[in-house]
Amino acid sequence: MRSGDNAVVRAESAARLGDRGQVDSEQSFEAFCQRNFVLVERFLLAQCADRGLVEDAVQEAFITARDKWEQIRDYEKPLAWMYKTARYKLLVLHRRSRQDTVVGLEEVPPERLAEPADPAEARELLRGWLPRLPPRQAEVFVLALDGWSDHEIAGILGIAYNTVRTYRQEARRRLKELAQQAGFETPSGRDRG
Repeated sequence: MRSGDNAVVRAESAARLGDRGQVDSEQSFEAFCQRNFVLVERFLLAQCADRGLVEDAVQEAFITARDKWEQIRDYEKPLAWMYKTARYKLLVLHRRSRQDTVVGLEEVPPERLAEPADPAEARELLRGWLPRLPPRQAEVFVLALDGWSDHEIAGILGIAYNTVRTYRQEARRRLKELAQQAGFETPSGRDRG
C-alpha cells in the first residue's frame, strides 16, 4: 500500500470512528512517550552533560512528535525518528547556548572513583565519561547499549554501517582507557575491546 493510500484509509477510519479515533491516537502517543522518554533522554545525555539543555531538547522533540503523531506512529520504528529529531533539537539548542558541555574526569569526586557498588552507580560513572568521547562515538555507543543493531544505528545517524562498527569499537576502547585512568581494573577474561 502506498503512503497516499495509507493516508486515505486513516482518514476514512477517522471519519467512522469520530472522537474515538482521536482518543486512540492520544492513548497510543501517551504509551509511546511512557516507553521511550527515558531512552531518548539517555541518548542525548551521552552527547551533552548539560541536563537542562537535554531536557529542553527532549521536550521539544516530543512536542514535534505529538504534532506529527498520525504519520510517525505508522513508521516501522518510530523511536528511530525520535532519536533523529531529538538529536537535531539538541544540536540547535547547543548552538544557541554556545556552552562547553564536556565533563572532565577531574570533576568526578574522588570517592566516586572507587569500585562502583552497584550497577546504577556504574551507569552514573559511565554517563560522566560519555561526554569525553567524540559525539558520534557516544551516540553510537548509547544506541548499541539500548539494543539497536549496527545497521539500525547507521540508518538513525545517517552514516555507513562500517563507520558505526568503528565508532562502537573506538568508544569501547576509549571508555576502557578512562576506566583504567580512574583506577578500575579490567576483570580477568574481559580484556577484549
